[in-house]
Amino acid sequence: MPIENARDPRVTLLRDKYFTMRPKPLERWLWQQGLPASAERVYWYHWDLGAQNGTWCSQVPLRLVARDCCLDPATVTRAYQLLRRLDLLRRQDPGRDPGNPFQQATAVTEVRVPRELVTRLAQAPNRRAGPAAAVAGPALPAADAPAPASQPNAAGTDPAGVAPSRDESRRIFSKLSAGERTRFSSASAHRRTSLEFDADTRLSPTDRAHVLATLESLARARPAAATAPAAATPRAHRALPRRLTAVEVLKVQSGLRTLASARAEVPSAALLGEIVYAAEEGALAKFPVPLALNIALKKVREGLWSSPYRMPPDWSARRALPETCAAAGQI
Repeated sequence: MPIENARDPRVTLLRDKYFTMRPKPLERWLWQQGLPASAERVYWYHWDLGAQNGTWCSQVPLRLVARDCCLDPATVTRAYQLLRRLDLLRRQDPGRDPGNPFQQATAVTEVRVPRELVTRLAQAPNRRAGPAAAVAGPALPAADAPAPASQPNAAGTDPAGVAPSRDESRRIFSKLSAGERTRFSSASAHRRTSLEFDADTRLSPTDRAHVLATLESLARARPAAATAPAAATPRAHRALPRRLTAVEVLKVQSGLRTLASARAEVPSAALLGEIVYAAEEGALAKFPVPLALNIALKKVREGLWSSPYRMPPDWSARRALPETCAAAGQI
């Protein structure tokens, strides 16, 4: 059946859309272990990210993993525990987030291959050598492209190894399909020297060699240190947590005293600190201060208040008050 029908959605998926490549020996080993589908989904999710950036590591918050894998966060947590026991994942805790000392930084996840599979990997059949292998996957080195001196003059390159002119290079890149162009941009941005070409690519072997040589030159021209300031820029300009004024804190304290007197109780200083933290740095920080305080007091009144998530144990409401007002606030 011909595959040239551009209207066929299967052709569109193969040519233009991203797809994953799963090594058969590894996939079958996972099947033999009887892993839950959710654990396999999480493993292949990190496998794809690690293969894309070339380090086999990824740093994605758990909530985003759950969203992308269409799973519940608790299910992702159980999948991490199972995959760690099987030594399929290694998660490293980097400590506190440098941009926000009160928040834990996202763990770095490394995908691993089980030792049992490594010992018998040589027994698994290899892919067939030939033109198909040159475009089969992103892990192939740039050396699989033939040398320009041994290739015919299909791309306008002279047998002596002279680089194509600018017009010839533009003509070569115009042959890239939409999917190849997208993958080239991604490889260039991540400083990778390999590129996955379409199975029915319009590029000749010499054209592919020129594209891979361009990626290699771009990777050499972009040292890793050059990307560090760009990654640090968002944190450098991150807004500082807001601070409640003494009047606003006293308003919360007055509201708590009113609620406590109605119940014949003594207002808790810890509860006041939790409300101030939630309004300054917690879940209520996204609301205007008056609305945030009203929400907090309503939750206390209805018995629905709970301690803020990730509130530091040494946090104190004193930091929200000027020093001269601390005695007046009795905090």
